[in-house]
Amino acid sequence: MAALKLKSWPFPENQEAELIWFGSPFMDYKGNWRIRVAFRASSSGIKVVSYPWGTLPYLRIGQIYTNAVYDQIRPMSGSVFHFTINSLDQGTITNGFKLPKRLIDFGKNPELGLQNIIQYRTNGLTHCIPVIEFVRAMFINSRYLAYYFLQPHGLDLLVDKSHVQERTLHFNLSNRVPARLATDNNARHLSWIHTDPQIRSLWDSVYQNLFSQAIKNSPSNPSVLLRKGIPLEPTLPEVGPIEFHVRGVQFIDYVLVKEILAIGGFRHPSEEILFWHPSKKKRESSAGDKSVRFISGASTKDYVFNENSDYAKEDINQDVIETPPTIMKFINYPVLETRRHSVKQSNTGNEVIVSSGRGGKLTGEKEVSTQDSMEGGDTPPIDFQALETIPAHEAIGLEQFFQMIEILKKSFPVSVRMSVLRVPPGKRFSVCANGSRRTCAVVQVTYNGSTYYVVEVARPDDWSISTLILHPSDQISFRAIEYNIKQLLDGLVRKGGHWDQNVLDRCLGLTIDKLKHYQSDSSRDWTFRLVGKLV
Repeated sequence: MAALKLKSWPFPENQEAELIWFGSPFMDYKGNWRIRVAFRASSSGIKVVSYPWGTLPYLRIGQIYTNAVYDQIRPMSGSVFHFTINSLDQGTITNGFKLPKRLIDFGKNPELGLQNIIQYRTNGLTHCIPVIEFVRAMFINSRYLAYYFLQPHGLDLLVDKSHVQERTLHFNLSNRVPARLATDNNARHLSWIHTDPQIRSLWDSVYQNLFSQAIKNSPSNPSVLLRKGIPLEPTLPEVGPIEFHVRGVQFIDYVLVKEILAIGGFRHPSEEILFWHPSKKKRESSAGDKSVRFISGASTKDYVFNENSDYAKEDINQDVIETPPTIMKFINYPVLETRRHSVKQSNTGNEVIVSSGRGGKLTGEKEVSTQDSMEGGDTPPIDFQALETIPAHEAIGLEQFFQMIEILKKSFPVSVRMSVLRVPPGKRFSVCANGSRRTCAVVQVTYNGSTYYVVEVARPDDWSISTLILHPSDQISFRAIEYNIKQLLDGLVRKGGHWDQNVLDRCLGLTIDKLKHYQSDSSRDWTFRLVGKLV
């Protein structure tokens, strides 16, 4: 497995620290899911650090870190245990404070001790599985599944089609699933979750219980509790018998499970699966020359997690870091056939060395993000304080605008920062036809020494409203710009979806221009018309 380095690290250089526990997932002020992780060092005790929720697949209780790098050679603490339960729903859900202190001591930290565990009594032993580890092993093998796991109807966003025809399950994954995750094993895994009613209910129950708890404690503003963090609690289905192979530690008749190594005993609803993903293409050989590119530098597979990357690029072909596998064994093993539509040419002629273009192996230490991905690239956000930003995946109706911004970044010497906001509530215009809140993007563009702010309102319904381009004077402060953007959006809603000229006139220190939308415009046309306004 690649060497993985965490960027936020609270311990001194060369001091060893063990990952001992997980805290609650929570939303930061930008709406990104994060997970608290507890480390213990012999000299400095327990320290809790938060990382993007998508980091979870790479973390295991008992891992030893030095200088933020996990030591893959040193064995993790614990012994291997094997036990079988009659049914998942026979487990008792309680909190970590019920564990003997000789197994784990949380240092009186309520955030850690209140995390839920599932207890199974079998063969005279009580096996205690942390809920975080349980859902990781069952469902989360990549950062993509991690983020869709904490979204309403997240699984449905990964599946384009799923139906049974003549005893064969036709299962199509969407292009939200990266090509490197569109494997046979993942197709079996996702189709099992999607089509087995009891397993699907287990998947759904975690987010539903999380959100229900937030509503119960704060009916008027559930986001308050989501930002504080809520221990995960699944609703266990009647499925079994299930066989576990785990790594854990024992004290008297209690076994604390630190890692689930393998799970067996599940039955897939289908015996045959016809699988499809947009990346699956037929290969046809041709006699053309093969292009070979060489780049300087030694190849490496080391990665640095950049948890400060607010919007990780969404790319169907991006790298997927390998994670330690949890073996999932089915009683039946569905036969899987891949359906391929489009054709990919594969040259089999002579190798020709070329020097242009990207290619070759990765060199040096590569920085990657486990943050939630977005269409539009790894664009840093604007440092708003009074305006509340949201994750870009909620920006329905801004997809073409994101494409235009990507072309702008690649075609011109610009510096770009971008945030997505919700349009203020209160009018019919605030809600799109599908029931989702209308959003808008604010892009800070620095070009030829000048800074501009581009305000684009989402138009999934092709609503007729121009793009605003704000050019601030040198004297106006950033907070005044932020205030004016807020007033513009408030006026937009009051006017039922049209820019309020009175508000435009009151924006002192700003020169405001409008850019109309034309249906005939391509994304590139739109880009060049925008640049024409940046003078």
